[in-house]
Amino acid sequence: MNEDNFYTKKLKQKQAILAPMAGYTDAPFRYLANSYGSAWTVTEMVSAKALVNGNLQGVEIAAAYKNEKDLVIQIYGREPELLTEAGQILFEKYQPKALDLNMGCPVKKIVSKGMGSSLMQEPELAAKIVNNLVNKVKIPISVKMRLAYKDKTAAGIIQKLEDAGASLIAIHARTAEQKYTGEANWQEIVKLSKLVKIPIVGSGDITSQAEFENYSKQGLGIMIARASLGKPWIFASLRGAAEPSKKEIAKICFKHAVLHCAWYQNIGLNEKQSMQKFRSKLLAYLVFLEDKSEFRHMDSLDNLRQFINSYFNLEIQESDINTKPMQRKL
Repeated sequence: MNEDNFYTKKLKQKQAILAPMAGYTDAPFRYLANSYGSAWTVTEMVSAKALVNGNLQGVEIAAAYKNEKDLVIQIYGREPELLTEAGQILFEKYQPKALDLNMGCPVKKIVSKGMGSSLMQEPELAAKIVNNLVNKVKIPISVKMRLAYKDKTAAGIIQKLEDAGASLIAIHARTAEQKYTGEANWQEIVKLSKLVKIPIVGSGDITSQAEFENYSKQGLGIMIARASLGKPWIFASLRGAAEPSKKEIAKICFKHAVLHCAWYQNIGLNEKQSMQKFRSKLLAYLVFLEDKSEFRHMDSLDNLRQFINSYFNLEIQESDINTKPMQRKL
């Protein structure tokens, strides 16, 4: 892969990146993150095996919204041939700017099958997967991993991945065993960045402009995951933009809900089903409210609109929001 590629060009802009998160980084959320200045966004993880076997869920997860420019699709698996075939399918269908290999998921049902972060135990296999993708898909291939999985550390793997042709490595600054607990070890990420020539992107607990600028100055890319939930504007605030007021947050929340319902309507979910799927996102936006009991039964956009207009003294309407970007064909 040429040194000057999609990733290196985007990193020069010094913007934070939306990390892949299962259940969260769907098209509506990626759209909002991009609108606030995310350098690029990564989809939820797509099962290579399921995709190759004809399971349309992988196609649905990876689907780009209308005119999505900087789409990166994350795939997971452990069989090199299946991952290569899945990469080719996704490239032909959606023309993503890059593909990302999941070597970071710590969830038991994934690692028990030798996928996600447990793939760190098999550096040679991981390198073969990356090399196959690089040679067959012809777009930048990145890897997202952890600081370690049991006794296998990132330090012992990333050079092999670089030699295999990886264009970028993103590292969650925790071990697989830590999952999402404990402190993110960014000093270790800084050390790892010295071991390879390709860009290293760190992830974990960055929430302030000072932290963002500190690690950016040390040559790292910054990936934002849980800190963006209910806060898609974080990609702007990390670069100095003012934090939105509670009224503005309510407006953003409603916009997300409308986009969300429009997106999932395309695959057959009715509004009630879509709103049920949106509930965790709704709670993330309005976490500052003391009484959240009403949200348990919030099953329509009209109910949400009425609640927001009444509570925040607003006059928002569903018709105010452009849903055209959420139209899609699978």
